[in-house]
Amino acid sequence: MSINTIFLVDAEQMFIDCLAVSLEKSSHLEVVGFSYNGITALHEIKDKTPDLVFAELELEGIGGIDLLRKIKATHDKIKFILLISTISPAIIHKALSSGVDGIIMKNDPYSLLLEAISVIHRRNFLSPSIMDPLVNNYLSVNTDGYTQKVSPLSDREEQIAKLISNGQSSKEIAGFLSISIKTVSKHRQNIFKKLNISNTAQLVNYVLKNELIG
Repeated sequence: MSINTIFLVDAEQMFIDCLAVSLEKSSHLEVVGFSYNGITALHEIKDKTPDLVFAELELEGIGGIDLLRKIKATHDKIKFILLISTISPAIIHKALSSGVDGIIMKNDPYSLLLEAISVIHRRNFLSPSIMDPLVNNYLSVNTDGYTQKVSPLSDREEQIAKLISNGQSSKEIAGFLSISIKTVSKHRQNIFKKLNISNTAQLVNYVLKNELIG
């Protein structure tokens, strides 16, 4: 199945506008929607079911990797390419383990993006610029006996920690996750206790330091 319809998700309107214009110059490609917010994108993508989603890593509401997981959980045939600004082996590994179909740097040439679109229906696509750091990180992990730090938080707690650090209120988090405000408050207490922190600023610092974004 070739790629014909595309949905764009990025916090920068100019980036989306420029990319949409460029993509629609190709006769077989149609941009069926776009969003600047992860939560809004989630609902629209499920409704429009495009062939391919381009989404950046850092989005309001939910990040690119969480958006990827939610889309793949209900629409596994939708291809998903993550756009990243900086190379982080930890983020790349997390995206790959979450089922991403491709990863491209936002400063890669446009021709590389077109190449990804042309092959993504039959194989994964990784930007050449991330391959060396990825391989070097793998070799370092396996030759130095390094083991990746394990987060003390559960998957749900990590998810809530990221939403809190994005500025979401307990009410907003409860509505988004379909749980009670009381449950959110309990998770918040557990997160602060496990991390031995006392305020949201410290939580934001932990999220950024441990690359829990996305």
